[in-house]
Amino acid sequence: MHEEYLTNEDGLMVSNSTWKYKIPTIDTIPQNFNVHLLNSGHHQKRVLSSKVQCHQHIQCLLNINLITLFAASGELPLLLAASVHCATRATVKAAREQLKLWGNLYGSVSEFYLDIPAIIPIVKTQCGLDYVEKYLESILA
Repeated sequence: MHEEYLTNEDGLMVSNSTWKYKIPTIDTIPQNFNVHLLNSGHHQKRVLSSKVQCHQHIQCLLNINLITLFAASGELPLLLAASVHCATRATVKAAREQLKLWGNLYGSVSEFYLDIPAIIPIVKTQCGLDYVEKYLESILA
């Protein structure tokens, strides 16, 4: 979420080195980070129900053939990484649905493209926080 692909004037990526990568620290994570574990036995569309269901769901979101990709031992870390992007997309969709109810978003709520990596400024724009900030400024003025 914090990384962006930087390119030079020739279009070559300049941020492709692990030497410049900085792990998340205490000042880059939220102060309040709550996690809820659900009892997977009561949810029909749960992640633990079937690998095939999960593969099909993520394949729809990422548009790649994950069946052959997940045959390797890196399956779980890749699923974990993809789950962050899927959760971010779900958050953006919920925010856009709320904006549409308020009348500030026109067109389809579900039609948007979220690049990978989904950096914070792009996610904020996709969520429509510009509209919310303008609305709050108009109330305070």
